[in-house]
Amino acid sequence: MAVSPMRPVREWLALAGGNNGALTEALTAIYGDRQLLGEPLALLRRCLEEFGRGFGLDRKVFVVRSTGRVNLLGMHVDHRGGSVNPIAIKEAFFIVEPRADDRVVVRDVEGTRFPEESFAIGDCLPRGRKIDDWDKWCHEEFEKRRNDPSITFSNYIRSAVLYFQHLHTADNGQFVPAFNGMNMLIGSNVPRAAGLSTSSCLVVAAGEAILHINSLVVDPMKFCEHCGKAEWYVGTRGGFGDHAAIRMGRCNSIVHMTSFPFSLKVVPFPAGYRVIIADSLVEAKKQAGAKDGYNSPLAAYAFGLWLARKKWMKYAAKMEHLRDITPGKLGVPDAEIFRILRSLPERVSRAEVLKMLPEHSEAINHLFRSHNEPVDGYRIRGVCMYGIAECMRSNLTVDLLHRGDIAGFGRLMTLHHDGDRVARLQDGVMRPEVKDYSDSRMDRLIHDSESSDTSVRAAAHIWAQPGAYNVSVPEIDMLVDLTLQVDGAMGAGLVGAGLGGSMVALVRADAAVAVVARLASEYYTPRNLPVRAEIVAPVGGAGILEV
Repeated sequence: MAVSPMRPVREWLALAGGNNGALTEALTAIYGDRQLLGEPLALLRRCLEEFGRGFGLDRKVFVVRSTGRVNLLGMHVDHRGGSVNPIAIKEAFFIVEPRADDRVVVRDVEGTRFPEESFAIGDCLPRGRKIDDWDKWCHEEFEKRRNDPSITFSNYIRSAVLYFQHLHTADNGQFVPAFNGMNMLIGSNVPRAAGLSTSSCLVVAAGEAILHINSLVVDPMKFCEHCGKAEWYVGTRGGFGDHAAIRMGRCNSIVHMTSFPFSLKVVPFPAGYRVIIADSLVEAKKQAGAKDGYNSPLAAYAFGLWLARKKWMKYAAKMEHLRDITPGKLGVPDAEIFRILRSLPERVSRAEVLKMLPEHSEAINHLFRSHNEPVDGYRIRGVCMYGIAECMRSNLTVDLLHRGDIAGFGRLMTLHHDGDRVARLQDGVMRPEVKDYSDSRMDRLIHDSESSDTSVRAAAHIWAQPGAYNVSVPEIDMLVDLTLQVDGAMGAGLVGAGLGGSMVALVRADAAVAVVARLASEYYTPRNLPVRAEIVAPVGGAGILEV
């Protein structure tokens, strides 16, 4: 077991106690400014001290640093082949000691909230055989532990550890190699259940740790794809955009990433602007009942793509992913994309989906297993409208930023949120948001996109349509609307998978304090809530801390 860099806990504490030296230099390279190191160094010291109390100061450990992520544009589309435009923010530290056996022991620095959990790798995977379908196996395992309150945050650690061991398993079930386990203590400044991807933060760090312990090297891009599939273990079905944002984050930069195949461009974060994160304090818990809300739109995406291929055979070969249903990819005007969308049903039941797509019945029934049937049916047209438009919006990012069109970029952020919102602040009251993608509305969009009036045509661009993904909550909608009322706010929207969590806003630097103050006085204080709005900076991504 060749593990480096390894140091006794007391030596790490000595490094973390000084204001200069190798550790300071390493962290400055990650954060870009020595003045930003106060909070991360304090957290690292706390984690090391707690590990020392629990396991011993003379234990040799290494440190994995991970982050949260904020996706500024390209929400809910990475798994459809769309691009995302995230920054990595804040930090989580994982103090890791390799073990000689296959047991993984996980502690949180806040031990009262997350008691110690442990598992043996060999006991969690099938004996005598290799998993032939990771997705199916994850469904089965999720059902087994659905009502087991003893397994909580360690599921995210398990997901990465078990997936990478699964990849290193022969057909006869023999592990090649059989992984050594670890003692791991976790401390994080990334707010939990706030839509900042604390789940992916854990998965990425656990993956980095278990591969390092077992002397395995994986290409960074492939690593991110693996982490995305690994997280299916917790019950959700998403892509790997969050994991890639966390792993590939760059200081003072936005990382423009595209899936299928994976590609990456680093774009400088605009000078003179700041990012504000505001936690609604409505928790977005992926392991709770909200799983239905996360997974049903993903099913609607799949049903919509299959129906579009079936109804529009002349374009089917070009429609590999939802992102491909665009004028550029199909070589058609906007009106033809609207016609394709109009051909999709507004809402359908499960029985109707199976009747429309009998040739996909096996795959459809598999998707059904990830969630309960929506009471009002699958919103196929509105969800697909959102996904297609958001894929187009996210691809405009690099050009807008290079041209310095920050106002244009901000408008796209707000448009994305309009596709998620469920309420709007009007005359001081939050009122339900009703979205119309009826046949008559689609006919109007087709008509306008073919208009001789350039202003009418511009308003009918596909990327300018919000769509109806609808996974916000009124609290986040209110945070967005309050932010946009402040001069200097360029754009704002939900961040994360939705159904709770946080808002992200891009604002002029001279407006940042005013935005935070507005949210404090109009949202947090009237609800007797602690103020959870802060100004954050893009930082470097996750990895093993090398000093």
